[in-house]
Amino acid sequence: MILDKLDTRTTVTTIILSKRWRDLPRRLPTSYNLAVDDILPPRYHRLKRLNKEAKAAYETEKNVHKLTDIYAIKARHERWMATIRPLTAILERYERRAMRRYVKQVNAFLMASKNVRQRRPVQKLRLQMLGRWHENIDEWITTAIVKWGVEDFELVSDGYCLGYDLKQLDASWNLRLERLALTNCQPVCAWNCLTVKRLTKLSLGESSYMGMVSDILANCVQLTDFTITQSRYYQANLSIYAPSSKLKNLQVDRCNFGKIRLMCLPCLEIFVCRGRPTKLFYGEVPQLRLVSLDYLQTEDNDLDDESGSKRTYPPSKFFKRVPQLDCLVLQFKGPQMWIEPFVVLSEFTQLKKLFIANVPVNWDALWILLLLDATPALESLHVHIDNSAEERSAGDLCDSLDAGGQQDRYRRLKELVVAGFEGLGWQIGFVRLIMKRSPLLRRVHLLDGEVRDDEQELGALQIVPRRREWHECERAEVLDDLTAGFRWLPQIILE
Repeated sequence: MILDKLDTRTTVTTIILSKRWRDLPRRLPTSYNLAVDDILPPRYHRLKRLNKEAKAAYETEKNVHKLTDIYAIKARHERWMATIRPLTAILERYERRAMRRYVKQVNAFLMASKNVRQRRPVQKLRLQMLGRWHENIDEWITTAIVKWGVEDFELVSDGYCLGYDLKQLDASWNLRLERLALTNCQPVCAWNCLTVKRLTKLSLGESSYMGMVSDILANCVQLTDFTITQSRYYQANLSIYAPSSKLKNLQVDRCNFGKIRLMCLPCLEIFVCRGRPTKLFYGEVPQLRLVSLDYLQTEDNDLDDESGSKRTYPPSKFFKRVPQLDCLVLQFKGPQMWIEPFVVLSEFTQLKKLFIANVPVNWDALWILLLLDATPALESLHVHIDNSAEERSAGDLCDSLDAGGQQDRYRRLKELVVAGFEGLGWQIGFVRLIMKRSPLLRRVHLLDGEVRDDEQELGALQIVPRRREWHECERAEVLDDLTAGFRWLPQIILE
């Protein structure tokens, strides 16, 4: 009974301390996360954070002063190195100690005897290590996938990029591997090896992705989920043409791509793109039903490379030839508004659900109203307001809300949810405007809260409510302002 309640880390440690406990029968979990972070002390993480802050300060100073003189750059670089050199020595000492312990733990776990492996099934295994100490990596990967029969394998290398030849696994039969996730580990092979052809899920992070996305999809014929995360590999034009691919979910997260062209993905259903604003083009993607865009424009990436001016985008740059969608999730963020005024789009005539999250409170809401004008079939609208942004005068925003007084624009809208609602004048005006233009509106839900990624559905968001204590008089005043002048009212929930 006691052994059944042990967590993964305690289990692995116990294997090292007592070989007799290793052979005791018990109901072990089938998912293991063996991370070197669990061994490193808190002081290591504090020093590493200081190291990153010093590097960020150096880069900021260099960009602010626009240093081009080699001697000025060299002087500041020497000052920065003098700051981080002592920290680096301490960090490396902690890393050496931690990796010695980590190697012992992983060896004791993975190199168990055959009868132990049969009693301890492992479906999912995650290894997180420091890349400089990688002498055992080939043996660990081969043992985990071939001998243990791991179905979901993830390898994370911090600091230094590793390499592993996946063709080593082709000599083995009856492999169960279905999902492979590599972060900072380059698969040293051609993508036509037998192992990757059986994969259904593939995730490549940081230096693991080196281009050739069409080759990957052409060879991984069973692949249904593909993710590229934080890739440092620059591509001005990422073009994907895979007519025989079965890919259903594609996620591009904080990568360095100028444009993304989905030329041919006949089975694609969900597309997620995060990071700096990236222009998108949609070709033959007839099954696409959900698009989720999470764009952040900052001072580091908002300069036009040719003119040096502030870069702005009309929403049409993200929806060229987009097919009819069922659901659209948008998160356009940044200290300054970078969405241009635009003409009414015609691409969303069948859109049923629209979720606009993290709307900066200092942005003009006119772009949201213009987008709503392009969604005549919309049934559900969720808007989340980020009240942490810089405050703006309510007058300008209210002026934009009053623009255009045509009634009954949103004829099919039945549900309106506004998160981050604080009862401000412009927020009340926004809700009233939607109510005025939606004759079939049945439910209005106003609450304080934040949004998080939905763990159950890729690309979707969920609202996490925050409890707000409304004073009785304040609540009555807000409700009176919302309902004044309406003959027929939907159900209004204010919490």
